Amino acid sequence: MLFKLVPFADFFFWLHFRMVAARMGQWLNLLVCALILLKADGFNVGITYVENAVAKGAVCLDGSPPAYHFDKGFGAGINNWLVHIEGGGWCNNVTTCLERKKTRLGSSKQMVKVVAFSGMLSNKQKFNPDFYNWNRIKVRYCDGASFTGDVEAVNPANNLHFRGARVFQAVMEDLMAKGMKNAQNAVLSGCSAGGLTSILHCDNFRALFPVGTKVKCFADAGYFINAKDVSGASHIEQFYAQVVATHGSAKHLPASCTSRLSPGLCFFPQYMARQITTPLFIINAAYDSWQIKNILAPGVADPHGTWHSCKLDINNCSPTQLQTMQSFRTQFLNALAGLGISSSRGMFIDACYAHCQTEMQETWLRTDSPVLGKMSIAKAVGDWYFDRSPFQKIDCAYPCNPTCHNRLFYFIKIRIIARSTMGQWFNLLVCALIVLKAQAGFNVSITYVENAVAKGAVCLDGSPPAYHFDKGFGAGINNWLVHIDGGAWCNNVEDCSKRRDSSYGSSKHMVKEANFTGILSNEQKFNPDFYDWNRVRVRYCDGASFTGDVEAVNPETNLHFRGARVFEAVMGDLLAKGMKNAQNAILTGCSAGGLTSILHCDNFRALFPVDTRVKCFADAGYFVNVKDVSGASHIEEFYKQVVALHGSANHLPASCTSRLSPGLCFFPENVAGQIKTPLFIINSAYDSWQISNILVPEDADPKGTWSSCKVDIKTCSSTQLQTMQGFRVQFLNALSELGNSSTRGMLIDSCYTHCRTEYQQAWFSADSPVLDKTSIAKAVGDWYYDRSPFQKIDCPYPCNPLPESCF
Repeated sequence: MLFKLVPFADFFFWLHFRMVAARMGQWLNLLVCALILLKADGFNVGITYVENAVAKGAVCLDGSPPAYHFDKGFGAGINNWLVHIEGGGWCNNVTTCLERKKTRLGSSKQMVKVVAFSGMLSNKQKFNPDFYNWNRIKVRYCDGASFTGDVEAVNPANNLHFRGARVFQAVMEDLMAKGMKNAQNAVLSGCSAGGLTSILHCDNFRALFPVGTKVKCFADAGYFINAKDVSGASHIEQFYAQVVATHGSAKHLPASCTSRLSPGLCFFPQYMARQITTPLFIINAAYDSWQIKNILAPGVADPHGTWHSCKLDINNCSPTQLQTMQSFRTQFLNALAGLGISSSRGMFIDACYAHCQTEMQETWLRTDSPVLGKMSIAKAVGDWYFDRSPFQKIDCAYPCNPTCHNRLFYFIKIRIIARSTMGQWFNLLVCALIVLKAQAGFNVSITYVENAVAKGAVCLDGSPPAYHFDKGFGAGINNWLVHIDGGAWCNNVEDCSKRRDSSYGSSKHMVKEANFTGILSNEQKFNPDFYDWNRVRVRYCDGASFTGDVEAVNPETNLHFRGARVFEAVMGDLLAKGMKNAQNAILTGCSAGGLTSILHCDNFRALFPVDTRVKCFADAGYFVNVKDVSGASHIEEFYKQVVALHGSANHLPASCTSRLSPGLCFFPENVAGQIKTPLFIINSAYDSWQISNILVPEDADPKGTWSSCKVDIKTCSSTQLQTMQGFRVQFLNALSELGNSSTRGMLIDSCYTHCRTEYQQAWFSADSPVLDKTSIAKAVGDWYYDRSPFQKIDCPYPCNPLPESCF
């Protein structure tokens, strides 16, 4: 059953998490995309730049103007204002602030132009009953010190502006001028570092208004505590001291605290919250996931990664780790006592493993939201603000609260698929692909093969097939590279019906533009051998690697199994556009598309005259027939079902189907030896998709013993690594069926990843994976142009020092 999720989750997210670690800027952009798209019941609000703040020196780290998003109030809420401060950590020295300056957390130039308002910022009464019609503002965070910094001097060597306090003042002045000065009710709120801002600036915010205005503050996940880490070091205390010193924050921290303690300590709410005179409500998890990961068990305190799996998912924590976390909870509650017990205080402290709960609809107010004393966060906060009833509740110890939405930090697919609509998931997929393929990429519009419909060459839903085509130029004008998209397979009517409603089964759901990078790049420095070729990306919408051909269409399901016809129709369209005159031609693909490039390699060769140089590349498409860890032949049965459902037998190589059952002929090991066209295999011996779905599918691991290992090979136990070494041996045995002819090429490395040629970082960049000092791009290019053969297999993991892009 796992395979039905592959197109929507494993195929993409495995690839994503392996490659994004070394690209923090890309990760931050993806996070923005995710937050925009996952706020299920939200709406978009445009950005406002406070241009006049620049003259006052109230600027982001890079000197750009501050910004916010403002949705005007209406009806009875027209004179009520809710100002919500964005979170995003801190920077504690010049090095980290320089990195931050390049992102939306340090520059308004890098901010998205619209953000989604949801949860506490929603404009719908059913989702936000007490504040829906207020003026709602989200202030963007771009200083790195919770809006406390104020250093006049700017070092021209780094051009860093530490002006957070001025930014806060300038934004508030802009809002006052837009009507906030007339507020009858006002709230200052924030999440994470923004929640800390709402505590530190609570009394300053109160001072903006007349005494008759009801002003209160909420802090969501902003009550960071001064606790030692698991090594016994005062990591967070030292970090905060550096933040305060770097940004010159001391003079903008509450004097009631700095008169008693060092300024760094006054960055902790526990030491200054009691002196805040404005009503204050704290929303926090006693097992705050950010604080567990970064205060209790930061990486420097856990050099062997003992806490890695636990931090990703609290369900993975050992009894000893849970005991340590219970102690952290005790320290958190002791620190919370610094808030005082005044009736002007409110608190909602749940037992969830979470961080920030007011911005997301699922945790703010929904039928399945976390509750404490049978009350949601939204109701508790609303009742407290409007003085309907006080709320000061602390949850029992984990795992007592079944309503918690405990965060999982690796399988984002679980949160997305379980908590949002399928349409949102596909939007996120599109957004993520755009972000991750941003380096050196460019967008290419879609082309629909409309005349294919009359031939019955259609996607699962009956829509026309499609591709993206960037024309060649210069010396490459008569050279053609056709790249096939991946996206796994569907093996029964139920799975294919779900696929039909996605971009993997319908051209109606495909994005109109696709990013070309890696092997599809048009820049010589990024793609030296193929940059000027005609480059085509064929969209995958059939679910059987373009092998299906069933004439009948069941009117109840309206499923069209016509992949082989689609392949033929697309090739026909390309031939008519000039591919028939090709001097050089390549068929390539990734994952299920890589399998396509193997199965259709000789068919592709047959399209051209004998003197055309034609070769095929398969990236992560050499799927092997091995038993899973339970001893079952899971993948063999799955492929058998795919082939039967799609009627693929007639379009699989006859040299195989004459000897073996059709299902076995879906495995490259059983067909590659008979392929006559030159073929190059690019694969990892520890292919992350195959490890996760062939060696250890969920059905074979019901207790989740492998869950952490599948996410990060560095967390695998010695026994698991031994099993994976056994898989490598089986993979190499299967690869031997390819033969050792000079027409064969291979680059089999020891990375834990899946698909590389589409991504610039892995295809050809300064930190690309290499084998025998040769990148994938150079190995493939040398082999294609007969400059030199390449048939190399890496030594077993972890023999080589491998780059981050390898994982």
